[in-house]
Amino acid sequence: MKYRWSVLSSLPRQIQLLSTELGVSPLLAHLLLQRGFEDPDQAERFLRPSLQDLHDPYLMKDMDCVVETILKARDLGEKILIYGDYDVDGITATVVLKRALEMLGATVGFYLPRRLEEGYGLKKEVLKKARADGYALVITVDNGIRALEAAHVALELGLQLIITDHHLPDNSLPSAYAILNPHRPDCPYPDKDLAAVGVVFKLVQALFQKVGRERILPHFLKLVAIGTVADVVPLVGENRIFVRFGLEGLADPQNPGLKALLRGAGVNGEVTWSDVGFKLAPRINAVTRMGGGPEVVNLFSEDSQTNAQAIVQEMNAKNSLRQQEERRILAEIEDRIGQDPSAFEGKFLTVAGQHWHRGVIGIVASRLVERFCRPVLVLSIEDSFCQGSGRSIPGFNLLEALEECRDLFAQFGGHSQAVGCLLAEENCRPEKLDELACRLESHAAAKLPSEDLVPSLSIESFLPAEEISLSLYQVIEQLAPFGNGNPDPVFASRKMRIVAGPWVLKDQHLKFQVQCNGSRVDAIWWKNGGLADTISTGSQVDLAYTMSRDSYLGRNKLLLTIRDMRLP
Repeated sequence: MKYRWSVLSSLPRQIQLLSTELGVSPLLAHLLLQRGFEDPDQAERFLRPSLQDLHDPYLMKDMDCVVETILKARDLGEKILIYGDYDVDGITATVVLKRALEMLGATVGFYLPRRLEEGYGLKKEVLKKARADGYALVITVDNGIRALEAAHVALELGLQLIITDHHLPDNSLPSAYAILNPHRPDCPYPDKDLAAVGVVFKLVQALFQKVGRERILPHFLKLVAIGTVADVVPLVGENRIFVRFGLEGLADPQNPGLKALLRGAGVNGEVTWSDVGFKLAPRINAVTRMGGGPEVVNLFSEDSQTNAQAIVQEMNAKNSLRQQEERRILAEIEDRIGQDPSAFEGKFLTVAGQHWHRGVIGIVASRLVERFCRPVLVLSIEDSFCQGSGRSIPGFNLLEALEECRDLFAQFGGHSQAVGCLLAEENCRPEKLDELACRLESHAAAKLPSEDLVPSLSIESFLPAEEISLSLYQVIEQLAPFGNGNPDPVFASRKMRIVAGPWVLKDQHLKFQVQCNGSRVDAIWWKNGGLADTISTGSQVDLAYTMSRDSYLGRNKLLLTIRDMRLP
């Protein structure tokens, strides 16, 4: 993929003022300015987040009555059902709320819908069974904000329904007893970017404040961090606080399930956001993607390390199976590209296949977005329905695009950047799928200028090779954890000399060494081993890269991860 390099700049006077005020280097001041922190006090809070900076949970609409209702149900001995969701955000939110309510002495059960059989959202049949099983209160996590019909059924059944969600609501709210969602129009809560597990943490914070047990709250942040990173919400505001302290806690977990998960993912000692995003989250997600369910919640309630390890071994097996299915679908799509490249040149890609594994189509959509820099909807055509998952590019609201085609969907929802949908049987015919593709293409053509289809790489600063060092990275590392909303800074250097290599790792990754500050520094470019023939020892290249600290075998050294390369 060829990038447009966009070099970011800051006013020298602003850099100097912020650098002096905070006592930080000009480079760090520049990076803070690029993230919108002109005010020294705000910049200070960003660099040194504190649990004291968390907002009052009672600022969230309906929080007071939700706390009162839960504690009343506990005191009366009523059964509470947590209705979860099957992605990492929903799973961690389920675990956090379950553990918190159990610690408060409530009688709690949970229901995790099966991704492949039931799909997303609150189901009427489950509510009816919950009522028959003696549940009086149902609390949703990571779903429910658009469940108008199901909420009405709960009302008819005499169930108290509390919805906790972070997805965008429809034109009207469900008729639930209470709704915790920062996105509801009448909610004054200042942080609108919480993941579902973040909304649940605010509920737990309010509950524990009410009963005087706030000191326990930091223990929940390990799971909150995992769900927050996995859901790719902006890592600013409260999300930054959750993740910063949660990652610190993950370095020394006490929970047998967490210990087994980290060990099974090959994560030891310090845990980074990339460890969560690329090692922990895929294993949790793989369970429900490949047909599993409650065991992933039960993992974190296991007292036995042996039992926890057995669950993680099965998670790893499911993750391997998920990777195989992903490769199979991508290979089929690759064949189509070879046969008809023009079909992949529009501004919106809609790709459908017979019985593609519904657990992995969201990942496939992400891979296609990375390759083509276009919004993508991937559909699996089944016998009597068609299920889809979509991913988008910055600046294009995917949920808004699906809204334009709502008459073709039996169900849909999500965010601006990620959606899920279901088409009824009558709309799964080839002509109807063609109509859907055409309407999405027309919407994208009207909304997306051509320049948005060429990926842009934001370069924070050009650095001379002699300034690149581990000590420099340790200055930059103060901005961590990185992620959506606080991107890992990309730097560029001109005419860097390759002093060793290149080598191709595992038949797909490119590695070489460059001369930096009098030392040889490893550089790796994932999935670009095919470019090994274009360079050699002694070559000079312009590189765009991020920096990280490689702590292999306890030795710290600098590592450059290549984002783009140009031959002068």
